[in-house]
Amino acid sequence: MSRAFSLYLDAVRFLAALLVLFYHANWIYRPGIVFTSLGHEAVVIFFVLSGFVIAYVADTREQDFRGFMVARGARIFSVAIPAIILTALLDAVGYHISAAVYPEGYQAWDLPLVRVITSTLFLNEIWTLGIQLFTNVPYWSLNYEVWYYVLFGVLFFFEGRRRWVVFGLLCLLVGPKIVLLLPVWWMGVWVYRSEYLAQLPKSTAWLCLILSLLGGYWYVHVNMGQWGWDYLKELMGPDLHLQLSFSRQFFTDYYLGAMLSLHFIGLRVLLANVDDLPKRLVLTIRYLAGATFSIYLFHQPLLWFYSAVFSSVEEGFPRYLLVVPCTLLSAIVLANFTEKRKDVWKKWLEQLLQLLEQAGSRFRQVLAR
Repeated sequence: MSRAFSLYLDAVRFLAALLVLFYHANWIYRPGIVFTSLGHEAVVIFFVLSGFVIAYVADTREQDFRGFMVARGARIFSVAIPAIILTALLDAVGYHISAAVYPEGYQAWDLPLVRVITSTLFLNEIWTLGIQLFTNVPYWSLNYEVWYYVLFGVLFFFEGRRRWVVFGLLCLLVGPKIVLLLPVWWMGVWVYRSEYLAQLPKSTAWLCLILSLLGGYWYVHVNMGQWGWDYLKELMGPDLHLQLSFSRQFFTDYYLGAMLSLHFIGLRVLLANVDDLPKRLVLTIRYLAGATFSIYLFHQPLLWFYSAVFSSVEEGFPRYLLVVPCTLLSAIVLANFTEKRKDVWKKWLEQLLQLLEQAGSRFRQVLAR
């Protein structure tokens, strides 16, 4: 992967995080522009990107399933655990300051222990469950993505019949909602692992890029996401459609994932030999991209918290101008203590696994006596 293409993926990742933030900020003030209406589409971007990046790191860094899962665990838990704690604290303080700013649909504070446990184990969205982490609605996608990591690790590192048996059992565990969006995530894996796609002539790469831009424009122009939602609802019936939760427009998510895949296929070829980039640009994008996970997982409770803090400010655009920048800056600062410290979490996970392995060894010795 060339330096330029890697940097482009980082820029896209940061842009996707902003799309989600501005989408949820519509509750405070709705600017009425396309950029602020693409929250679910941003998650599709994250899924395709994630598949590509995970395939890359598994191919170039991790040597076995244990190392792969420790690295992924460090990445996830370094932000997920602080997000669970911070969401609870911010919700409690913000609601105490101004309960009026919290919409009813975000007041998910009953059964707090259940919400914390299922969020920690990433079980919020298995089968027909839909357990919201307090006000932190975006946490749902992590309950999909973590299982995609595990499923990929099984297929990549396991061998023979065991690979497919474990894969099938895990699919049965997580249920149809999560499995339905797995093809979107796997498109990124396919783009990375296809040697044929990496060797396309530049003329074909340009065609892929142009088609992806036209296809993306058409998706937005005809509001295809809403069409996919409505079509599936009519096809499946409202009750069954409701059970699909965040997978309720998987049909058009496949289309959008395909357009994104075409986009990355084309640009990877076109940027293959571009390595001479301005240092300041590289440092800026790398720094911002290093905070995208924190922006994604912290922004929703921060938005409500700052809405409560600035509740005395006039509703609408004046409050929006205070809440959104404070949310973004706070998430970027928090990233320095969360995802940018994932190496510390990796050491902790390694130590925990060693302790568990030692305990298991002693237990087996006791049973053998």
